[in-house]
Amino acid sequence: MSLRVALVSTPFVPVPPRGYGGTELVVAELARALTARGVEVVVYSTGDSSLPGIEIRSYFPKAQWPPDKELEQVHATWALRDIAKDSLGFDVVHVHTPWAVEMARLCPYPVICTLHHDFHQELTDLYLRAPQVPLVAISRSQARSEPAKVSAVVHHGLDPRRFTPRRDQGYLLFLGRYDKDKGVAEAIEVAVRANLPLVMAGRPHDVEYYQREILPLVKKHGVIEVGPVSGERKAALLARSRALVFPVAWEEPFGLVMIEAMLSGVPVLAFSRGAVPEIVEDGRTGVICDDATEMVAAARVAENFFDRGLIRRTAQQRWSSSRMANDYLQLYRWAFAATGDDFEVSRDTAAGA
Repeated sequence: MSLRVALVSTPFVPVPPRGYGGTELVVAELARALTARGVEVVVYSTGDSSLPGIEIRSYFPKAQWPPDKELEQVHATWALRDIAKDSLGFDVVHVHTPWAVEMARLCPYPVICTLHHDFHQELTDLYLRAPQVPLVAISRSQARSEPAKVSAVVHHGLDPRRFTPRRDQGYLLFLGRYDKDKGVAEAIEVAVRANLPLVMAGRPHDVEYYQREILPLVKKHGVIEVGPVSGERKAALLARSRALVFPVAWEEPFGLVMIEAMLSGVPVLAFSRGAVPEIVEDGRTGVICDDATEMVAAARVAENFFDRGLIRRTAQQRWSSSRMANDYLQLYRWAFAATGDDFEVSRDTAAGA
């Protein structure tokens, strides 16, 4: 059965993002992979989005940054009203913004919502008020932390063609926001203790914290700080690293950078928090560490311990956008065939689970 699907993104970052933007990157990857399978896709995003061959509709002509709840509500309400008025209709509406769930009553078609956030009581209350909208988690860890009913788990996926394995140039890489939750100080500690160079790519989340706690360490230890990266530069930086260090200090719902590294053939050295145990195969595609000392030991042997070709092949099977699209197509067909009360899928729906 050929499907027509509406994907409702956020109004904060274009699809695909030009820099930072995890949700919007996933929407772009999903839209392309669904289109490749013959699904007709309409993406609701901002006017500065660009997906050749895929229709984009927008209320805001350009991305509305920083995030604002009222703007998100305006975007979601307009999108669902436009969907309801569409002359061709849709088989499924897949929303990636929680405030679209609140407006789902405006939509005459089945609506499912992917959760891209950690637990937030206001959003849980919203979901509980709209039990007819099935929720899809991006990891089993995230599903366990969400009090509202989660009907399925679908792990993220990316297009492997965007990542090209390259020769290891011997440095460790930290890629992400420079804040406590991401473990940027621990990444520097690991590199120093392992006697390996560290490249940091990203930007400060809390400027005061960065200037007080992190910048002195960067200067003291000669850390190479390159700022925000994206596109081919980001892919090359990942692919040339000895390992990605991911000393996350919170319950990360997913962690796209981990699968970006593995699709490049690069091992991931990560603390066992959030979705890490679901993503990293300990001893095969990386090391799941209990503390900095274990990560230091893993960093020292990463050059010879891992088969980068095996990491790449494993990632192509588990973390491709093609697999993600197949998982969502299964959910779309179930949602189309069932009422909200009947929709119930295993939490382990994801092939990558």
